[in-house]
Amino acid sequence: MCYESECCGGRGSYRNRRFALGFWFGLAILAAIAIIVVLAVGYGRVSSLRVAVDDASLTRFAVTATSVAYNLTVALVVRNPNWAMGVTYRSLEASYLFHGKRFDGAAAVVSSGYEQAARKTEVFRLSSGSDAAPAALGSGGEREYRKESDNCGVFDVEVDLSGEVKYALHSAWCRVEARCPLKLQLAAAGSVAFQETTCDMLRSSQSGC
Repeated sequence: MCYESECCGGRGSYRNRRFALGFWFGLAILAAIAIIVVLAVGYGRVSSLRVAVDDASLTRFAVTATSVAYNLTVALVVRNPNWAMGVTYRSLEASYLFHGKRFDGAAAVVSSGYEQAARKTEVFRLSSGSDAAPAALGSGGEREYRKESDNCGVFDVEVDLSGEVKYALHSAWCRVEARCPLKLQLAAAGSVAFQETTCDMLRSSQSGC
């Protein structure tokens, strides 16, 4: 025999179970949507690397129409601003230019597969020199060198960065290109303070980069 109070209690318990199941099912859907949104925001849009030079020193610099004798040290700071995506480097190289012409360079990443974690900053310290690095500067380069030598020995040396990187969960290798125009005073190492210089990043036209 079923009393009214017992039957009503049974129906109430059933309704409570249905409500609890519906609540947890709705919560699971909201959690899944939140995860999808986080993944889409974190991995869907790529923020390009940021590059700066926080230290540089020029301790020898002599220019002719066909060569450059120099000693240069550069500290390249590369920041990955993506909060979820790490970066894998295939290559990264610095080129040194004077009067718009390349006279030498150095590899910042010497082997493919170098990895940089999300939101991390890497410092690549390069040191290069030559008694006669070949350069097609011509008479214009020689004139510019004499002009800058007379200007307290402050030289406009450009450091250009180029390479290829791949972002986590992306298949494309993206070109990285940056220009770092520096004003370097010829002096003994460490005797001249250097002001950090932010490099100009060249935007990539590649899809997904």
